[in-house]
Amino acid sequence: MEAASARLPRHRKAGYGAAEIGITSIEFFLQFYVLKFYTDVVGLDAAWAGLALALAMIWDAIAEPLMGTISDHTRTRWGKRLPYIVGGAPLLGASFVLLFAPPLLDGQAAKFGYLLLVYILVNTGMTIVAVPHAALGGELSSNLDERTEIFGWRFLFTNVGLVLGITLPGLISAGAGSATAAATESTSYIAGFLCVACLVTFWATRGLDTPSAEARASLRSHLRNLATTLTNRPFLVLLATYVLGSAGRAINAAVALFYYEYRLGLPESDVFLYVLLPFGCLIAGSILLWLFLSRRFGKKLPAFWGIFTLGVLTSVVYPILPRGELVPPILVAIVGGILVGALFLIESTVADVVDYDEVKTGLHREGLYFGLWRMGTKLSRALGLALSGWMLGVIDFQRGTPVQHPDTELGLALIFGPGVGSFLILGALAFLCMPLDRARMLRIRRIIERRKARHHSRRGVTQPARADRA
Repeated sequence: MEAASARLPRHRKAGYGAAEIGITSIEFFLQFYVLKFYTDVVGLDAAWAGLALALAMIWDAIAEPLMGTISDHTRTRWGKRLPYIVGGAPLLGASFVLLFAPPLLDGQAAKFGYLLLVYILVNTGMTIVAVPHAALGGELSSNLDERTEIFGWRFLFTNVGLVLGITLPGLISAGAGSATAAATESTSYIAGFLCVACLVTFWATRGLDTPSAEARASLRSHLRNLATTLTNRPFLVLLATYVLGSAGRAINAAVALFYYEYRLGLPESDVFLYVLLPFGCLIAGSILLWLFLSRRFGKKLPAFWGIFTLGVLTSVVYPILPRGELVPPILVAIVGGILVGALFLIESTVADVVDYDEVKTGLHREGLYFGLWRMGTKLSRALGLALSGWMLGVIDFQRGTPVQHPDTELGLALIFGPGVGSFLILGALAFLCMPLDRARMLRIRRIIERRKARHHSRRGVTQPARADRA
């Protein structure tokens, strides 16, 4: 039997996930609009803009695991995660608005410097908010099924943020101008959503975020802890699975509009309204299905079959969809949206890996692991975007040309189909190597609960953790 724990009220689970609306809307807004805004509106050369974004990404890769360690060792009356979620939201919101409201700048160097500086501020604010928020989800419950449900709420609000971040500029412009030009006005609304959503999370989870009992971390201990995570085989398997899946999704997002316009000949407005919007809604709606399957069969097999089937469907169907017809891609989006929901089972497993690490080391390092997780996710997205640009060059895609060569159209279909699907299939196969199943996780939870009971019985006198067998 799994260790008993008080069930969280539904409003607390939903309240925890609320912050993800603001976090995800900003992340996807940046993915879709920042590069185009700075090249088309600000007038920065594309190569310089790409360099600024890449340099900021390097800082992000350093900051996210560090932020995880900092929050793991924070002691305040409000807990170790919530102060950063609420305190970081104004920095993230303000820097996000500034990013899309640059002053009049002369010369490429000034524009490059502004983008680099402010984008680093945006990434810093995102790290301060997002890493503690992700880590908090795994600490709200020790019940494996309830923990999966908590991440289900988070994944639901992730998709709400996705739709908001992508569509808001288009709704504001309402056909009276380009969505990119409407980006500046949109940022203030999204920044407001972020701050309100983070306050909702603070209110809903107050009292559940306990202060750290660990000693204050040093840079040396952070580097040592960082190195030991590389010996955690379940985490490495999980990270490889998600990196492959995220790279495939990044290629999908980067090439989607090219595929629908040049391969299928569909208007952009129809694609957003009839394909992408239902797709996002069905991802959110499918969460209940994947929760049910994970409770019945555990996470491993449902996640594998969901992602593997999505990879096969993507590889086979997209190259053969007929040109000029809207119904077939809608049907594929319906099935695909349901299958994509399986990905949230992967991320919810990170908390299980943290429990495994705690049994092995005696340390609770949720923040560090989620920091590394977000770092891997961002690097995989960068890899996917880089591969997308390279592959568009390989198929000789001509920007600004309304009609592409037939070989180029076929190349788009192959990138959007097998090119994306192969990453998903490889990710699913990697997940089969995950050594943690439901039975083993129940044993791990029992070990942790016994340790807690021993600790409380000694009235705060701690001793080195025994190396229980997991």
